Amino acid sequence: MSYPSPHDHEPSQEQPTQPFSAPPHPAQPYAAQPYPEQPYAAPPYSAPPYSAPPYPAQPYSAPPYPVAPFSPVFPVVVTPPPTSGLAVASLIAGLVGVLGGWCLFGVPCVAAVILGHMATAATKRGERGGHGIAIAGLILGYIFVVPGVILTALFGLGLITS
Repeated sequence: MSYPSPHDHEPSQEQPTQPFSAPPHPAQPYAAQPYPEQPYAAPPYSAPPYSAPPYPAQPYSAPPYPVAPFSPVFPVVVTPPPTSGLAVASLIAGLVGVLGGWCLFGVPCVAAVILGHMATAATKRGERGGHGIAIAGLILGYIFVVPGVILTALFGLGLITS
């Protein structure tokens, strides 16, 4: 079927009777056709139904081997020694010395050094834990004790000379 070209159409002066009616559709040349059979399709399943072989019923009986008495095994829990209070005090004094040691004339830094050495000795013997905490207190104390002592000396000299 061929359609006329838009250039071949001459305008006509006819007015349609129904201005918005749809033009009639031509019959569809391709009607729906059934699918052909598949040449590679599997054959229909025709196996007999499966039946399980019957098992003889076994009566409840004792286990085949005697059960040996046993003792339960409990896990061994090893607790570390408690953390040294001197180590914690050394760390706290070191932190106070860092934050406010300048105003307290370096006293917290000196306390951090003394307590850190005492805690290090106790943690090396294995009496207490917290060796790393003691070392952290020592480091903070030693880093800030020198400027604290210097400022205290300068403050003392300033009081004496004025």
